[in-house]
Amino acid sequence: MRLNTVPLLSLTLLIAACSSSSPTSAPAVTPTPPLIVTSGAPQPTTAPDIIPTTAPTLPAPTVAVVTPETIIPFGPDNFPPDVNPLTGLVVADPTLLERRPLAIKVSQFPRRVRPQFGLSLADQVWEHYAEAGVTRMTAIFLGNDSPKVGSIRSARLIDTVMGESYKAMLVTSGSSDGALDRLARTNFYDRVIAEATGYNECPPLCREGDQASTNNLFATTQDLWKITADLGLNARQDLHGMAFFSPPPAGGAPGLLVHLDFQRDYNIVEWRYDPATGRYARWVDTDTPGQLAAHTDAVNGQPLTAANVVVLYVHHQPTDIVEDFADGGHCGYEIQLWGSGPAKLFRDGQAYDVTWVRFTNADLIGFVDAGNVIIPFKPGNTWFEVIDLDSPTEFANGLFTARFKGPSQSGACPVGGG
Repeated sequence: MRLNTVPLLSLTLLIAACSSSSPTSAPAVTPTPPLIVTSGAPQPTTAPDIIPTTAPTLPAPTVAVVTPETIIPFGPDNFPPDVNPLTGLVVADPTLLERRPLAIKVSQFPRRVRPQFGLSLADQVWEHYAEAGVTRMTAIFLGNDSPKVGSIRSARLIDTVMGESYKAMLVTSGSSDGALDRLARTNFYDRVIAEATGYNECPPLCREGDQASTNNLFATTQDLWKITADLGLNARQDLHGMAFFSPPPAGGAPGLLVHLDFQRDYNIVEWRYDPATGRYARWVDTDTPGQLAAHTDAVNGQPLTAANVVVLYVHHQPTDIVEDFADGGHCGYEIQLWGSGPAKLFRDGQAYDVTWVRFTNADLIGFVDAGNVIIPFKPGNTWFEVIDLDSPTEFANGLFTARFKGPSQSGACPVGGG
């Protein structure tokens, strides 16, 4: 805890949107050209290098006095050298923050890959729809090491955003030709650690067990950061955009359970709030239909929990990139995480309608309230759950439910898998 040593939140942001929402559907966004998504209609399929906007200077917020001592917020622009800009937590060893983040692609399906390794040690995890009813994760590491992470799987187009905004090393297994082509056209292709970019030996990428499996690739964060250092790429990065404040903001509604159906009765995630710990525990589907189980980390046997859970509504653009060849082939989506869009933040058992904003490739996703004022996260780790704008949702009596519904791939994916 910090006492009166850091200025209050800097509120000059690249923000030009504010949000409004309905309790039974994805909230709408006040459109601000050129790339504010307001429906599931087709959007441009390539993120521009810079999305122009005017950055207003917002008025200083009124911060409640917390007694008997004042708790100082961190972010979104300048963080003390010993505060992790991805968690808002003070680290015992500030040299850990003198590293480039790792963005590691981790499998979620088939169920036999669970429990995965290392997710409890990630600062942030992004879970998104991949294709054919399954999800995949990108785990962001900075403040912690993990002796094992994985299983590591192939990248999706969303990882062009992850690599750029987090200024990260992107760690994946083999990826589709379409995804690799898009990665090759980014400004961070030299930071992609994958078999396709020449990393075919252990370390850093190590195969275990059945060599024919697609779910047997693992790595340690220590090996990955050593490779980063050997490449001359390991240095502290400017990770601005998020803010953290221990007391929850005013204006929240009870938010005790988040239920997400990425595929009805098959791919289910729940986040259950525990008032004793002040955190959300993750529960996932099992082989028994309708039955969920606590999701744990194979590294330490600990349940996966989060200080913050964010549900982001983002346009999913169908592509012709074939990502798997089962049942005739399935194509992926481009998840367009640029501009702005609606979201729900869950922290401290409270739910908040917010707007996510990202106006240049160099920005992390930021969050503002309906008054265009930045909204702080609870210090700690965050899980982001990404669904399409048209996904039906309900929110009542502390329970939030959403069912993923993306634009039809009909006509976009080549028949027979290409």
